[in-house]
Amino acid sequence: MHGEKPRIRLVSEQQLRIYTLPLRQKILRTMRLIGKPMTSKQIADRLHIAPSSARHHIMKLKEIGLVVHDHYESINGIKADYLVVADVEISLGADISDSFTAEREQASRVMLSEITERFMSTLASRREKGDTDSNRFFGDILGGIAHLSNEDAEHLYTMVKTFLNEHSLPKDKEERPWELALLLYETEH
Repeated sequence: MHGEKPRIRLVSEQQLRIYTLPLRQKILRTMRLIGKPMTSKQIADRLHIAPSSARHHIMKLKEIGLVVHDHYESINGIKADYLVVADVEISLGADISDSFTAEREQASRVMLSEITERFMSTLASRREKGDTDSNRFFGDILGGIAHLSNEDAEHLYTMVKTFLNEHSLPKDKEERPWELALLLYETEH
């Protein structure tokens, strides 16, 4: 896919509560990592939760358009519903100032903290295993200041977003999931 994805902007209390629940974040992450349609039973098995719990949380995510039906398959005579993460861009509405601003900020902090923790844990695990091949790129943290015009900042954002949209699903067996967090904002000096 090239270009813009439809955007779901989470603006209501209900949408925010559905999206920010940690188990639902784990469900979405698991589905993105697998990168192919899954049943609620497969998700439940991966997350070690009851299938009824997985179905409940998936229904909530479907309610706000973040999980969609992909296809049905018959498994042992049972019609299994295969689901995928919707091909949409999710916006927490960080620029909105309303009675849910604190919840949006907390959700952002938690998401960034969890990604950072998984990154640090992965690095530690690789070091413990002796998996430190200096010729293979494993990931990195980039930080700094770039002096950009508004047009340059929008161009950078669009380039990264387009690249990520084009790689949101695996195309072949050689591709592996890479997790990322990108913050881009104009600073005050």
